[in-house]
Amino acid sequence: MVIVTFLVAVVGWRLARRLGLMAPSMLGPMIAVGATNVIFGYAQMPTWVRVFAQGISGAFIAMSITKADIRNMRRLAAPGALLLAMLTLNTLAMGVVIHELCGIDLMTSLFSCIAGGVTDTTLISMDYGTNVGTVALMQTSRLVMVLLIFPYWIRFMCRNEAEEPAGHLDGLDTNGGLTRSEGIFGRLTESRAAKTVLTVILALVLALLGKASGIPAASMVLPLVAVTALNITKGVCAMPVPVKDAARLLAGSLVGTDITASTFSSLQTTLVPVLLLFASYWVLNLTFGLICSRTGLLDLKSALFVSSPGGASDMALIAADLDADLAKIAVLQVLRAVYAVAIMPTVVVLFAGYLNGV
Repeated sequence: MVIVTFLVAVVGWRLARRLGLMAPSMLGPMIAVGATNVIFGYAQMPTWVRVFAQGISGAFIAMSITKADIRNMRRLAAPGALLLAMLTLNTLAMGVVIHELCGIDLMTSLFSCIAGGVTDTTLISMDYGTNVGTVALMQTSRLVMVLLIFPYWIRFMCRNEAEEPAGHLDGLDTNGGLTRSEGIFGRLTESRAAKTVLTVILALVLALLGKASGIPAASMVLPLVAVTALNITKGVCAMPVPVKDAARLLAGSLVGTDITASTFSSLQTTLVPVLLLFASYWVLNLTFGLICSRTGLLDLKSALFVSSPGGASDMALIAADLDADLAKIAVLQVLRAVYAVAIMPTVVVLFAGYLNGV
């Protein structure tokens, strides 16, 4: 079934590219695998696929980061704090709204509104007596809708902005020229193919270590940090487009496997809360984007991407198609993902306890 899933994903990629869809190597497989899985219920992807996609995504983002980006990271503190505050308020407010309007118990409603990873949030919610099926369904629906709709929404919002040239994927020095590696690294990575092999192996090894650590988003963060450091100091890394497309294809396929017949059969009871939740994140995305762009905290495109509640690696891979600032997006998306898993469950439990005690 894994092979069949992969073949369907490739067909979906080809069709999406022919139809001119945005990020065809990711959205095409997601739609193709998801649509056929609803009918036949066959789709399977091994667990290592997510680790591979996150590792390659982290390495790809790292290739766009320069020393200037690192020096400017401190400027992301203000938009980061604003984003986390808005996400927290949205989770708590919509949790109460959905609880009151739709009759879902408070704890289930609150966990369903956390903008974290589908698997991570669902697993954590099991420890708090929630309706796990409802949490999983709403989290999956939110992820799928964000990945399908938000890229086009962002492109529409940024249609009048001047396109910025994409950064060179071989690493740039502070003068804008290609970095040159010397010593043993230079001898081992003289060709682009050798640089690619080194980068991919490093990314996958660190992604596996990150997964084993149990730290939220570590499968993406460790490769991102290591490849950034190695590329800036030695200039020995490379991440060609085919490798990036392979990661996109696998990531899209993985999301597609979560779309099943039960996803739609349960919508008769969860359609309203799902739409309410999606609408709230849409408003949050627009509000955050306008605040950041008008105050100079972030450019509009970056602000819209960092406040899109999709997967951190998924949004970064899609952002590359719009020549967005991957360094800013990666940092703030990872911050959101870690906050959602490490902090928000405690916030939700304390908030629910307060309301129950009132």
